[in-house]
Amino acid sequence: MKLNFSVLLFSFLIFFFSSPIVHASNKTRQPVSPSGRISVFLDTESWFDRDFVRQQIPVVNYVRDREQSDVHIIVTRHDAGSAGTNYAISFIGNRAFLGINNDLTYWAASTNSSDETRRGYTNILKIGLVSYLSSTPMIDRVLVDFFMDTSMDSVDDATEEADSWNNWVFEVYGGGNFAKEEKLSNYSFRTGFYADRVTTQWKIRLRPYFNFNNRTYVTSEGDIENSTHRHGYSAYVVKSLTDHWSLGIFSSGLSSTFHNLDFNADLIPAVEWSLFPYQEATRRSLTLAYRMGYGYNNYMETTIFDKNEEWIWAQSLEATVRFQQPWGSIRAGITGSHFLNDLSKNRAQIYTSVNLRVFQGLSINFYGNYEIINDLVAIPAGDRSLEEVLLARSQQATSYSISGSVGLSYTFGSRFSAAYNPRL
Repeated sequence: MKLNFSVLLFSFLIFFFSSPIVHASNKTRQPVSPSGRISVFLDTESWFDRDFVRQQIPVVNYVRDREQSDVHIIVTRHDAGSAGTNYAISFIGNRAFLGINNDLTYWAASTNSSDETRRGYTNILKIGLVSYLSSTPMIDRVLVDFFMDTSMDSVDDATEEADSWNNWVFEVYGGGNFAKEEKLSNYSFRTGFYADRVTTQWKIRLRPYFNFNNRTYVTSEGDIENSTHRHGYSAYVVKSLTDHWSLGIFSSGLSSTFHNLDFNADLIPAVEWSLFPYQEATRRSLTLAYRMGYGYNNYMETTIFDKNEEWIWAQSLEATVRFQQPWGSIRAGITGSHFLNDLSKNRAQIYTSVNLRVFQGLSINFYGNYEIINDLVAIPAGDRSLEEVLLARSQQATSYSISGSVGLSYTFGSRFSAAYNPRL
């Protein structure tokens, strides 16, 4: 039943969202407000500095609902590893500007400070709003300027500047923390390294990491010490083949007390097909990915299957869908995997995250995740002590996992969003 529902859900999404934006044929253009100010709805997440934007762009009215806006702005960000972050900014015309849309991007290097980044995407917002303001009296309050790096002879020279790093970006990180009470002490440290190269044709990463944690409890029966570690690496190389196909190879390794792994390593080739062109991924995507590879596990303790080590062939198939549209957002997926040498060791997952604007002021969001789990081959044999269970020293056997949430909000009152005010 769950499988049939999932197939129907994906079929519906493919059919209903076959165009970039849901059509609004029943809407007509409406005049701008008598003041000449256009109304803007900022559709963003918590990382977006709304106060800064309102301070820097004071010539528009900011409203709390997209239905009351002349311009609906959707801002999403897409991580490119340690190289930086790409911000996709979509301008969608409503009311007076119905059908007038535009898409711009802003690239923030990982070396940017948070202030440089917010000034960068705010400048792109200014550029995008000019075309809407140009037909209103507020254009008199707009000043457009250009600047050039005087060290460059021409714009062409600037665009052709050689990159001595060939798009490679490296990051080394490390840190630790400690806490101590009369009957509890804890200390931990972490360190790692990123090497990333992201271009339109290639996506490459190498990331080793090391994590250690020690916690000591003082009890009347003596001290209880819990030391854990999680060390490993992840790496991949992905090549763009066409607007709809890509090919990659993934590898990872792990040594973890929680997962009963003294050493694990795998090598997994993968291929992905995208229904929509990859260039549209900021607003909509539907992909199918197939992976098949080989892995080796060396266990700290003998497992429930009486194994101390083993080689494993496995394959998986994953379908994911993502839509970021004026009416809200949807992210859903179905994943199935199994071991080729033992089909009874398998896993299936269905997840959905939905945020919908039902009508003006009313929004609903829910998340659900369901997993059927039959592939926990590293579970140690024998019963775990109460101390080991409570301290989460090792992974516990389970045949399923369910989680979910639901939320509802309704906003009413003044159509304008709060003004920027930093006072107490």
